[in-house]
Amino acid sequence: MSTPSDHKWQRISPVSAVYFFIKAIPNLVNLWPLAAGAVASGEKAREFLLIYGAPLALVLLLLNALVQYWVFRFNVGSDHIQIRSGLFHRKRLSLDFARVQQSDVIKPFYFRPLGLATLGFESAGSGQQEVNIPGIPVALAEALRQRVLDYQVAAPEGAPSEPDYQLSLSPTEVARYGLMHNALLFLAPLAAPLGQYLGPAMESWVSWLQRLPWVETLTHSGWSAFLAALLAGVVFILIGIVLLFAVSMLTATVYYGNYSLVRHGDRFQAHFGFATQRTRGLRLHKMQRLQITQGVLARLLRRHSLLISKAGHFQQGKAQLSQRFIVPVLTDERLKTLRDQLTLPDPDWRSIHPWYIADYTLTFATLSALATGAIAFSFGQNAWESLGWALLWYPTFALILWRRWSQTRYHIQPDWLAVHHGFIGHKEQWILTGKLQKISVHEPPILRRMGLSHLIVWTTDGPTTIGYLPVETSRSLRDRLLADVTEFHGAWF
Repeated sequence: MSTPSDHKWQRISPVSAVYFFIKAIPNLVNLWPLAAGAVASGEKAREFLLIYGAPLALVLLLLNALVQYWVFRFNVGSDHIQIRSGLFHRKRLSLDFARVQQSDVIKPFYFRPLGLATLGFESAGSGQQEVNIPGIPVALAEALRQRVLDYQVAAPEGAPSEPDYQLSLSPTEVARYGLMHNALLFLAPLAAPLGQYLGPAMESWVSWLQRLPWVETLTHSGWSAFLAALLAGVVFILIGIVLLFAVSMLTATVYYGNYSLVRHGDRFQAHFGFATQRTRGLRLHKMQRLQITQGVLARLLRRHSLLISKAGHFQQGKAQLSQRFIVPVLTDERLKTLRDQLTLPDPDWRSIHPWYIADYTLTFATLSALATGAIAFSFGQNAWESLGWALLWYPTFALILWRRWSQTRYHIQPDWLAVHHGFIGHKEQWILTGKLQKISVHEPPILRRMGLSHLIVWTTDGPTTIGYLPVETSRSLRDRLLADVTEFHGAWF
């Protein structure tokens, strides 16, 4: 395939300055020492910061965006892409087609009216995209992406007209993802440092609630002022939760809207996004780990999420979720079909040793019992009453851990290792054994006396542990997995 940019340096659209402007905004956080110093330096410094700080930051962002656009060049060779960027810190990057692991065509809302897109390539072994070419025509971005894919498989240009498999998700299905994975709920603990201010604020809030007309009506009808205010507070909290889920559903719909997934041979391609449209590809031989999750709300909705990671998505201890291949919502039937498309076998689950229950119960219940007993005793209860309250933790933890133990299972066969965890929902991980990077058997002193151990395996996406296995079983599995690694001759990237 020939492209207009072959063998010569090309410029990008001036509209790409918007891309560089937005990309530079997070860098403003590096100016926090300057802002903190201005705030602590007195009234005049704070006034100067408020009047001139924001306009100055805006001017700097604009100048940076214009300079970045002006110096940016790209060149497409027969088997590589080169990038030139930077003014004072000049940078020249070359990426071979053979090293490309993932390619994305992203069409942000500010590019779409002009028919422009951002083409991103991620190289094998990297945790982030190494090449981003913003502000190029969509047709050119798609052509370059297809060219790289064709080069890697030495296949004829163009894809089959009819896909071997296809999946489309309606907006209502995608909205369910917002219910299933509502990250906004986890922002609540961030309010803990504000606890010292909550007392006066709650008193003022209760007084305001008591003055509401419908609360006053309840009070006159026989309700106490406190109960009426409490009811009003519950109503407002429920409204807040509904709004929180509404925002989460809207966010999921905007990000994953118009989701479609197709397969041509061993190549999967997903298209999604309302405001910013993204195209993300996956080759089966690049898959490192596959994860199927179903949380509490997802179980109520009878839906699952599927996530696939590839080499390079685990960097400095944090998985790069934004670069993973995700199918956000799947019904039971669609999940079964997609499992077949991904060649996942039917698992034959095996249980771990039940000492898991006793070990964790003794640890966590004892710590909780000591804390509970101390608190009860400090409130004036006698030793026997404090002991009674403390001992309740043991049956409670035993029941919880029995449920977790019953849901902790593993499966192994040639090419695949799977681990299943859960309590109410579940998480199922599938790992290609030939791509394991490290395998070890860990024998803590107490478990060694009982003939038990932990089997730990590492992939590029981090470690996975199968605990509480008999030592002989762990060593046998380790040898079997090492044999799979030794005999694996497939492609990694």
